[in-house]
Amino acid sequence: MRAGLAICALVPAMLALAAPSPCAAAPAPQIILPADGYVLGDSLGERVAEVSHLKGLAKASAQIRGLEALQQLAAAPANATVFMVLGTNDANGPRPGKSFDKSIDDIVAAAEAKSITLIWLGPPCVKQSWDSRARDLDTLLRARFAGTDVLYVGMRDAELCSGALHEGDGVHLKTQGYVHMWEKAAGYALAPVAPQPASSRSASIPLPQPRRPPASDIKIDAAASASFALAAAQPAPKLASIPLPLPRPRFAAELSAANRVRR
Repeated sequence: MRAGLAICALVPAMLALAAPSPCAAAPAPQIILPADGYVLGDSLGERVAEVSHLKGLAKASAQIRGLEALQQLAAAPANATVFMVLGTNDANGPRPGKSFDKSIDDIVAAAEAKSITLIWLGPPCVKQSWDSRARDLDTLLRARFAGTDVLYVGMRDAELCSGALHEGDGVHLKTQGYVHMWEKAAGYALAPVAPQPASSRSASIPLPQPRRPPASDIKIDAAASASFALAAAQPAPKLASIPLPLPRPRFAAELSAANRVRR
């Protein structure tokens, strides 16, 4: 258990009513479990069913080869959502051949016949000499289900290949490992629903867009429009240059009279 969760669990109810607790300040997104969810497959699937709280039909030692997976699909109801944890036991055996491809096809056909939504969890890393076969099987299944209705979720990631989540046998996982497998698969297959405060909900309402008036509301005077267009096409009139008046020259007699006055 994480320390933060332990502290939150010790907050008394009376204090929680008196003042808001920081532990409940930011509710975490929750995954909505399907009401018709089932976990099928091998012993890894048994533990994934436990941590996911879904109905479990998985059985230890189940393989892609054989009838175990088909029998489990037969026990699941129609229209169910099935998380299939299968492939590790097949990796610890002979390399796949043509009969192996037919076994995969039979599983997919059995799911389709009952309208089952199939999410396939691939084999995780193992700390054994046959891990290369688990890797090859992961590659095969990924290519097989690409572009189909089967959602394939690979489990060969940094966490599951580090060895820190494995039990001593190098095959089975600790509880944290199964939780990681479930959360990864659910993250791909199920949409998490996060609580949304009222303020953000109201802010998300789009504002109305301004309505463009319909053509019937726009009335144009055709004659006025044509007159305006003609006037706009005419060049601007040039202003005529008006000559300034020149000073009138004085006659010789006036100049002579003016000179006599000055004397």
